[in-house]
Amino acid sequence: MDEIRFFMEESLVSVEPTASIREAAQKMRHHSISSILIGESGNYTGILTDIDLTRKFAAKNLDPDHNLVSTISTNPIITLDVSCSMEEAYECMRNKNIRHLGVTEKDEMVGILSIKDFANYYHNRFCNETGEKGEIQYFMKDSVLSIEAEETVLVAAQKMAQHKAGCLIVSVAGKVKGVFSESALTMDVIAAGRPLDTTTLSDVLVFQLVTMDCSQTMSSAYQKMRENNIRHLSISRGKKIVGVLSIKDFANYYNFKFCQRTNPEDQVGHYMREKLVTIPEPTSVYKAAQLMKENKIGSLLATQNGDITGIVTEEILTRKVLGANLNPETTLVSELMEKPATIESTQSMDSALSCMHQNDAHYLAVTEDNKIKGIISLKDLTVYYKHKFVTAQDIDG
Repeated sequence: MDEIRFFMEESLVSVEPTASIREAAQKMRHHSISSILIGESGNYTGILTDIDLTRKFAAKNLDPDHNLVSTISTNPIITLDVSCSMEEAYECMRNKNIRHLGVTEKDEMVGILSIKDFANYYHNRFCNETGEKGEIQYFMKDSVLSIEAEETVLVAAQKMAQHKAGCLIVSVAGKVKGVFSESALTMDVIAAGRPLDTTTLSDVLVFQLVTMDCSQTMSSAYQKMRENNIRHLSISRGKKIVGVLSIKDFANYYNFKFCQRTNPEDQVGHYMREKLVTIPEPTSVYKAAQLMKENKIGSLLATQNGDITGIVTEEILTRKVLGANLNPETTLVSELMEKPATIESTQSMDSALSCMHQNDAHYLAVTEDNKIKGIISLKDLTVYYKHKFVTAQDIDG
C-alpha cells in the first residue's frame, strides 16, 4: 500500500490565532494554497480553508480586518499518521466530510493532504494501466448553479454556501462567460481587500471559460484541468453547459472505480432487462418501430426459426432508414439488423462500458451458458454510475 508520507505536502504554512482573516487570505494567495494552519510549529490548533472563507465568513459578510482566523477556523485538525495508506486517508476524508487532512509523525504535524493530492494520486496510478474510458457524462454534476455577472460577490458567496457548491457558472445577458469559485473568492476578493457587498463578479472575473464535451473521458478532463491549472471544468453538450467537474469529483471517481470491492450488485446480470422482446427477420421496419413504441424500449432482437440472429435498435432505424430515405413499410428487419455485441451476465458494469466502447454499441446482449438471457443498454449504465458515484460522493463542495 502507498503510504501518505510520499504524497503529502511537507511545507506547512501557518498564521497566529490572532491574525485577521484578511492576513490569512493574503498568505494563502501568496502561497497559492487552499488551506492554512492556525498556530505555530508543534502547536497547531486548527485549520482554515477556502470553504470556511466562503461559508463561515463571506456568506455572512463579516469584516476581514476585524475578525480573527480563530473565529471561523476548523478545530481540532483531523490527522492521520504518515504510515497510513492513501486509501485509508481518503476513507477518513469521506467519513469526516473534509477536504484537508493533517499528517503526523510521532504526534508532530509534518504535512497536509488535500483532495487535490488524492485526485493526482489516483489519476497517476490508475488512468494508464487500466485503460480507463469512463465518460464525463456519467460522473459530472448535472445540476448547474448559475449567476449573472452584475450580481455582487456577497450574493454569490451566499448562494454557494446555501447549496454547498464550490463554484458558480457566471453569465452575461444569459450567455455563459466564466466560473466563480471558492478559490477566486479567497485570492481575488478577500486577499485583495475588495468589499463583498459592492464588488460585482464582473469586477473580479476573468471571462475565460474552459470547457470539454461530456462524451470525453474523465482522464482527458483531468489532463485539461492540469494544463489550465483550474479546479473546476465546465462540461458542455454542443453549445450548452450541462455540468461541472471539480477536483474532488476526480478523487471520488477514481476511488469509487478502482478502490472498491466488486459486489454482486455491480454485475451486468443485476441490471439487465430480462424480458426479451423479439421479432422475426422478415418483419417490416414499420412494425418493428410500433413494437418498440408499445413496449417503451429502444431495441429488438431479430429471430429466424426461433433462434436469435441479430439486433435492431432506434439508432439503426434512424441511421439506416431515415438516413437512406428507405420505405419503412417495405424495408425488412433482416436488411438492417446487426449482430449483437454480447457480454456474460457475471461481468462487471465497468466491463459492459468497455464492451460498448469497443463495439460502438448502445445495447449489449447478456448471455448465460452461451444463451442470450437479457439486454443491457447505455441508459442502464448511466443509471448505475449515477447511483453508485453519487452515493460515493460524501465530500461537500
